[in-house]
Amino acid sequence: MRNYELMLIFNASLDEKAIEDECQKIFSIIEKGNGKITNSTNWGVKKLAYPIKHNENGYYFIINFEANDKIIREIDRVNKINDKILRHLIVKDEKGLKE
Repeated sequence: MRNYELMLIFNASLDEKAIEDECQKIFSIIEKGNGKITNSTNWGVKKLAYPIKHNENGYYFIINFEANDKIIREIDRVNKINDKILRHLIVKDEKGLKE
């Protein structure tokens, strides 16, 4: 398993409960695939560098986790079809690797 970081930008018009529910869906995908969530950070509402789907602001959320490739593909698929998520990005967390 590798370490990954997932950044999500939600529609800023969503309330805290809706964002928490969406994050719980992602947490459950990771845990069902025998992955492990190491950290999650709520950055709150920030101004976007450019408008995305007519939105000037986005709600940022970061999840650090350990998982295999199969889970990554499933998270990517689910996030692409979720209209509450404006953008998402999954990157390998190289600093988490042991030498």
